Parts: sequence; C-alpha cells; structure tokens
Amino acid sequence: MQGKKTNSFDSLSVGLLGNAATQRYTDRARGLFEDAEHLVSLSDKWKNVASDKAQGHLFEQLEVSKFNLDALKKDSDLFAKTTASMGKPTDPVDIVIIKGQKTVREIQAKSCNTAARSTFSLSQKKYEEMARLAPSDQAERIEALLKKRIEAGTLKKEDYEQTLRNFQNSLNHDGIESKGTVYQEALDATNAKKVNEMADNIKFDASLTDMHESGKKSGNIGASISAGVAAVSGIHQIYNDEANIGEVVANVSVEAAKGYATGYACTAISKGITHSTTHVLGHATSKVLTRSNAPVAIAAGVVTTGKSMLSYMQGDIDSEQLLSEISHTAITCTSSFYYGAVGQVVIPIPVVGALIGSGVGYFIGNMLHQSSLIALGDSQVVKVAKERRKAIEAMCLTMIPIIQKNREELEQNLDKHFSDRKEIFSEAFNMLDMALGEWNPDTFVSGLENINNQFGATLQFKNFDEFDTFMNSDEVFQF
Repeated sequence: MQGKKTNSFDSLSVGLLGNAATQRYTDRARGLFEDAEHLVSLSDKWKNVASDKAQGHLFEQLEVSKFNLDALKKDSDLFAKTTASMGKPTDPVDIVIIKGQKTVREIQAKSCNTAARSTFSLSQKKYEEMARLAPSDQAERIEALLKKRIEAGTLKKEDYEQTLRNFQNSLNHDGIESKGTVYQEALDATNAKKVNEMADNIKFDASLTDMHESGKKSGNIGASISAGVAAVSGIHQIYNDEANIGEVVANVSVEAAKGYATGYACTAISKGITHSTTHVLGHATSKVLTRSNAPVAIAAGVVTTGKSMLSYMQGDIDSEQLLSEISHTAITCTSSFYYGAVGQVVIPIPVVGALIGSGVGYFIGNMLHQSSLIALGDSQVVKVAKERRKAIEAMCLTMIPIIQKNREELEQNLDKHFSDRKEIFSEAFNMLDMALGEWNPDTFVSGLENINNQFGATLQFKNFDEFDTFMNSDEVFQF
C-alpha cells in the first residue's frame, strides 16, 4: 500500500523536473500561439483591402509560423519574425531570422498573382544580398524567368543575378525550413473562417509537438531516476544475498520503463493542460497557472489515479483500496501543489523551491490522510458525542450482524457487476489512450462518458465544441 501511495509524489517530482527541463519547448509553443493569433489579426486588419493585395502580408506570417514550428520540432534556437510585427512595416526587410539576440538572416518576401510579377518585385537594388522568398508554386517558373532574363542581358541583369543567387522557395536557414506556402494558401488566409482554421491548426501542431518532445525528455529523466534508485537498491540486495545480478538487471530495466512512462505521461498531460488553458483563457492566465505548478500537480494526480484504476481493473486491488488510493492522491497532490507554490515563493530558485515545498506538502497531506480526521480536542461537541456513545454502541452491536450479511450480498453483487462491466471499462480506457495519442478531445470525452454512464452519471459536455461554447458564454460554471 505504502509503495503505491508514493507514486503521486514520484509523479509530481518527475513532472516538476521534466517541466523545468522542457520549459524552452513551452516558451516556443507559446510563441507559435502568438504567431497564430497575429495571423488572424492581420487578416482582420486587411479585410477591407483587395484579397490579392492583402495576401502578401499573410504570406509572410504563414512562412514565419511554419518556420518556427519546424524549429520547435527540431529543438532549434532559431526563430523568425516579420518586421511588421516588430513595428517596422516600411522596412525593406520583410522577415528576419534570429538566434539569441542576433539577426542571422534577412529576407525580402513577395507574393504576387503571377510568377513574372513576383520576379520583378523581388529584383530591386534596395534588397541587396537579402534572401528572396516567393510562393513555392511559383518557384520553378521564377527561376526559369531569372535565367532567361540574365541570358538576354537586360539592364537589370545584375539585379536578376542577385535575386537568383539568393532565391528561396521556402523560408529556410541552417536546416530549419517552412516547406513553402503556395499563393492560394496566402489568398485563403484573407478569409476569416479559413484563417481561423489555419490558426487553430498551428496551435494544435505546436501543442502536440511540445507535449511529445517534452514528454520524451521528461521520460528520460524519469527513467534515469527510477533506474538509479532501483540500481542502488539492487546492489544492496546483492550484497545481502537477497537477489542475483540477473534479477537486479531485470528489475532495473522494468523500473526504467515505468519511470519513462510516468515521466512522459505526466509532462505531456501537464503541457496539454497548459496549452488548453492558453487557448481558452489566454496567455496571462496560463502563465500564472504554470508558475504555480498547477498543471503538473493535476497531471500527477491524473497519472497516479490512472495507475490505481488500472490496478483495480486488473484485479490487483479491491474497490475499498481503490477509493483509499484515489483519496490519498487527491489529498497529497492538492497539498503538494499548495505547498509547492509557497516553497517556490519562499525559495525563489527554479525547481528547488517547488520540489522542497511539494515534499513538505506531500507528507502533510499523507499525514492528514493516514489520520483520517483532524483532532478537535475535548470540545463541547466531543463531550456530547461521548455521552451518546453508549446508545450508539448498543445500536451498532445490533446492526453488525445485519451489516455483515448485507456486505456479503454487496460483495457478491459487486463481483458480478464488475465482471459484467469489465469489457465496457476496457473499451472506454482504450478510447482514452487512443484520444491522447491522436489528440482527439471528442473521443476522450466519449470515453469518459462511457465510464460515467456505468456509475449512473453523465458528463455536462458531450464534445469539445460544447465545452468551448460554454467557456465563451456568460454562464456560471457549477461543480
């Protein structure tokens, strides 16, 4: 029992370490959220301008967003920004690629409705030695036109040579690339409905990438910690002739795998909570929650509760122990979250303060759970209760045989009920696993609904759209 109950603190500790180690992914993902929102604001800003004129501004932002998404996936320090978003709308440079505080590449981007117009617009003396960027579907034709005009020896031959030398069919630098944007895509971005779909896709891809990449790194941290603890314990067992080398190696491998799974799941879920909060409540609220480690605490609770539910489904624990473990997880995770936030304020050292505070909170929560109640001393209420004890004791002695009989009947019914619903629970949990892998909130909600139905309850929201509509309404949330 005690070994299982330490899982919540293990998950929380690995989650905190993993969250700190992968903060750069989250920061980059937040940057992509801002890119997506800027894309929507640009479309709204230029909505009264002809689409073939406005699309040029959106073309630049689409290329920047795609480049930054690829940088996130490849864990690169590079990121791109449009000069317009930096408050320089008339600058000859349209896009800059930055590493740290240094600009490493300047790009002039032109998106016209024909390759010939894009070619001419790119070939201006003021764009000297800048990278030149145009719609990817025009690239082949642009290169052909440049070569033809250079061979013809026109007055702009030097300008065309420079354009050809610096021409790109997609925003790219040092292995990071946008993979290109076609003219029609930029044109579609002038449509309010389509640009919102594009922005949502950018946010979704950024969130999923952060969850996966952060999960992998946190998984490695969890595996290292678990394997290290198991190895030390194994060496002690070998020294005391309690185990052989083969058994220890096997146990270390198993613990490493469990640690990886715990680290991955805890961090991936916490990142998902962070980005969902950003999408629904905005950047400011999300940052406050992240600093308080609330997403990590929630994720640790989800992971630990999931382990308890799995043990129950496999028959390793009974319903009484399941409820006890869930109660323990709820109390310790809540206490760890609260004291972790306090610890971070008192000890403003990244991770250290949160870990110390969470450790204190865990043991306080564990003590509260083990004690089952908070002692009130000999208050008037307790004195009255003592006077009633004799009457209640007599009543209990009468009821004990009846309760024992009812308990036997209840256990028989629970065994039969569990057997009948085992397949339903298994299918529902498979839906949850598949939803997490595919990042499909509607499938996840459907799986939760199936589980709730088995307990005579139903979810308030049947799909993510209903939840999103509710969150955007003025209705008061009721627990």
